Amino acid sequence: DLKLLAIDGASGDWFGRSIAINNGIIAVGAMRDDDNGTDSGSAYLFDATTGTQIAKLLPSDGATDDWFGISIAINNDIVAVAAVGDDDNGTDSGSAYLFDATTGTQIAKLLPSDGAAGDAFGTSIAINNGIVAVGAYLDNDNGTYSGSAYLFDASNGDQIAKLLPSDGAAYDEFGWSIAINNGIVAVGAWGDV
Repeated sequence: DLKLLAIDGASGDWFGRSIAINNGIIAVGAMRDDDNGTDSGSAYLFDATTGTQIAKLLPSDGATDDWFGISIAINNDIVAVAAVGDDDNGTDSGSAYLFDATTGTQIAKLLPSDGAAGDAFGTSIAINNGIVAVGAYLDNDNGTYSGSAYLFDASNGDQIAKLLPSDGAAYDEFGWSIAINNGIVAVGAWGDV
């Protein structure tokens, strides 16, 4: 029985807001860590056997209120970490990053081709067999907050597809949750009625 603690953990970091495990490595998000500004966020990697901290992950362009670490996933030595408050495509448009789980090195930054302010891209994230799935539950393609999801190639960060439900409607919030396994993507739309 192990208890994981960040070496530099501090009050209000929200360490444990997100967590994932694969191949003996545990990835933990701390979305309100302040290393790159207030609530910029961070993530940590731990050895699942010993509980030893392996690395601390910080995005190369982290900034105040990015909330990097709000969602996290790991598969085959690639860690995917979202920053729902990132502003590259407008305020709170969101982004995600890929890291090498062995070295902690940033591999790529993921941005949707049509990202817009308020989309909340990165609310949910999953990775399996080289495909990263990312939810943007406040996207407006099918009406206000109808939501969407995206698929990316984990090897180079290229966008593969945008997912929209055939019956998408306002306030469905499609993309609130997401999972991927063996080529099948499951996307939650908790506001659908």
